[in-house]
Amino acid sequence: MALLLSPQQEDAGSIEEVREFITKNGGEILGEEDWGVRKLAYPVKKQEFGRYYFIRFKAHPSTTYELNTHLRLMGKFLRYMIVRRDE
Repeated sequence: MALLLSPQQEDAGSIEEVREFITKNGGEILGEEDWGVRKLAYPVKKQEFGRYYFIRFKAHPSTTYELNTHLRLMGKFLRYMIVRRDE
């Protein structure tokens, strides 16, 4: 999963909320990466820069559907994307 946050936003609470949602719904977090603040290719919600954060997790497909709905309702992220990875 890729998360794009506003660079001014305090991201610790938002990321922790996503982690808790995954683990409470039977998912397992495999890894995390913080790429830091980078310039965006085009403005997103009037932001020129964004903080990229990636979470690798394993969960049932219904959990990912619920997570997608939860992220949309949170509205704290500029963009997010959940991608299935074949192993």
